[in-house]
Amino acid sequence: MGKGHIRERQLLDILAKQGYVVHRVAGSGKGEDAICDLIAIDKQGNIQLIEVKSRKTVFYTKQYLNQLNNMIKAANSCNAKPILAVKLNYKPWQFFDLNKEIPEKVE
Repeated sequence: MGKGHIRERQLLDILAKQGYVVHRVAGSGKGEDAICDLIAIDKQGNIQLIEVKSRKTVFYTKQYLNQLNNMIKAANSCNAKPILAVKLNYKPWQFFDLNKEIPEKVE
């Protein structure tokens, strides 16, 4: 199991403990047509499509722009919120609402 899968499961556990219903999407991270890594629904029925990225120090979004734009489009088509969740080593999780903007890099 790669580091990405470990981080996805960590975030799934965190969100579940916060009361979300969370599902890990099959095929995520394998270059398939998965739209996101996690789907989370809160108690009010709000849906989040979450893409999880894990890096050692800095995460640059440039190589993932197409993937993130596809997730934004899919989220908007079903009234969901597209979220980028980034975990850098030794730093807390960082979350970005992609409807607002896609960050160039995360440090």
